[in-house]
Amino acid sequence: MRTINFNQENNLVVNATGNKVSTEFVSELKRAFLMFPPKADMRFKQSPDGRLIIAVTVTYERGIVQHFEGAGDTDLISAILMGMGRNIKGLSEYKAEEHEVETADEGENLVMEIFKQHISSHIGGYIEQDWHNNKGERYRCIRFTPSFNKNVKFCLKATDEVNDLINEICKPEWMKKAEQKDKQEVLEQKESEVA
Repeated sequence: MRTINFNQENNLVVNATGNKVSTEFVSELKRAFLMFPPKADMRFKQSPDGRLIIAVTVTYERGIVQHFEGAGDTDLISAILMGMGRNIKGLSEYKAEEHEVETADEGENLVMEIFKQHISSHIGGYIEQDWHNNKGERYRCIRFTPSFNKNVKFCLKATDEVNDLINEICKPEWMKKAEQKDKQEVLEQKESEVA
């Protein structure tokens, strides 16, 4: 079994250049998940040049923590989610050299798109305490838990869009159905006025 140098100052793997996903990043993630860490967290950020950065932190049984960070794509996110669920098949089959790093188009926010996908999924989530940066800007934090002690975390600037998405998922089902019924009635009324 490969030994990990936990005293190493830098467990960071980042693709500095190129559009392909780093094979080193994928290999390190695979090795980490082969040790079946009892706790794993995944976060996302967007680099200044628009690349999707995936950050994974694993905590081993004795409390030792290892952090990995690199550019990736949505297929890698899916493989990591499988690994977090103790199924490394996705990471084993993932061929980094065949995958392009996800890069945002002009004005696109990749982290927001991933957040929307998680909100529309059936993964349980928790709204955590908001935090403020040094400039006083408020951030909303949500943690999705695909399996026990495995978390996908988002801390997004509290914009109207983020607040609306969070409010929408917090509504009880009866309220969503009532709103949908009201919208349908308004639509039917407009159609009858036109006819």
